Amino acid sequence: MTRIAVAAVALTLVSAAAEARTWIVGGSGADFPLIAPALAGAAAGDTIEVRGGVYREDLVVDKRLQLVGIGRPRLFGTGLGTVVTIASPGCELSGFAIEGSGTGSTNAMDAGVQVLSSGNRVVDNVLRRVFYGIVVVDATHNEIADNDITGLDQLPFGRRGDGIYLYRAPENFVARNRIRGERDAIYFQYAPRGRAVDNVVSDSRYGLHDMFSDDTVIARNRFSDSTVGANIMNSRRIRLEGNRIERNRGVPGIGLTLKDCDNSVVRGNQIVANARGLLIDGSATNRFAGNLFTANDTALAISSSAEGNEFGDNRFDDNWSDVVLSGRDSRTRWSIDGRGNTWGRYRGFDFDGDGIGETPHPVVGAFERLEGANAAARLFLQSPAAAGLDLAARLSGDVPFDALDAKPLIGTRPRSDRRSGIPLATLCAAAACALVYIGRSPC
Repeated sequence: MTRIAVAAVALTLVSAAAEARTWIVGGSGADFPLIAPALAGAAAGDTIEVRGGVYREDLVVDKRLQLVGIGRPRLFGTGLGTVVTIASPGCELSGFAIEGSGTGSTNAMDAGVQVLSSGNRVVDNVLRRVFYGIVVVDATHNEIADNDITGLDQLPFGRRGDGIYLYRAPENFVARNRIRGERDAIYFQYAPRGRAVDNVVSDSRYGLHDMFSDDTVIARNRFSDSTVGANIMNSRRIRLEGNRIERNRGVPGIGLTLKDCDNSVVRGNQIVANARGLLIDGSATNRFAGNLFTANDTALAISSSAEGNEFGDNRFDDNWSDVVLSGRDSRTRWSIDGRGNTWGRYRGFDFDGDGIGETPHPVVGAFERLEGANAAARLFLQSPAAAGLDLAARLSGDVPFDALDAKPLIGTRPRSDRRSGIPLATLCAAAACALVYIGRSPC
């Protein structure tokens, strides 16, 4: 490109920037009383500032504009279709309270906001009484952040929409949203390489649903009080890191599900107080490292179709059942790089003080093996019969050859019961105290 051409391009950009202006909607001295006329009158690159108030309109943004709410103006839709449709790339929608979409009666994705183009920002909006919250279709590189979305929680899940739904929409960024009362709070469908970061989700069917969306990053979110915290299906190379998944106890009541999900990393998550913490079904060669499983009814349920997964440096503590297998263990590795997992039920010792127990730990108890073959047996999990079965198995010394953590870690346990996994130094100190006491005895 010649210098003259470069100068011409630069002059055009400067001219466009100089011509961009800000339009005011609402209140005294405003350029427009309503938003739709402002959209029609503005030029690409302009900003439309909407002052606080109530506006009853459905809007279509079909040119590159910034639509900014000042003082949280309330935008009520007509109740038919979508309230705001962003059809042009490079737009911003921020600062609005949006209500009153259609309710999907025509099988359409009626939404508070529909994004049909790329490179947009939908940030800092409050959405109430909308069927879908924010929908992104056939578009990429959009930022959906800092929105507060509440679904039609008075309806059954099957009649609600999703909070943030991304369909055939790769490489979009979903961050710091607060979502509750939805069918699927965040749903990536045919939307690879997306990111869901720092969102807070509750009281939905699925906190997050990922289907046919490879290479998704799901990090530092909180998924709580839903039927399923996060449901990952038919996807590969997913990264779930640093999430807190807790109190998901509906039917079926699962914190995290991996269904037909391969080659993924689940690391550094807290999986707490769920009916089932983690369910793995038909999923292979996934790595689970550094996760905390605590206070779950069942921490980990593995089907026989789950093959070649590996667990290391995870902590299982205060769960009613740590692991339940449906069928035999399918080549699961219970250690990574010579390090197994920390088990609250471990009964071995660390004689050489290297932090690794000297004897393997059977990850599935006697009763959990019975439960894996007959789910109805769980009714007796806390019964004296279950305790007796576990005691009999331990006294018999008949340790199953499969599902063994050969390198169980010895760690400080928060539980009051610390009878197992006692380091050698502690044993020596106790023995020394006993000898001193005996030496001072008058006998």
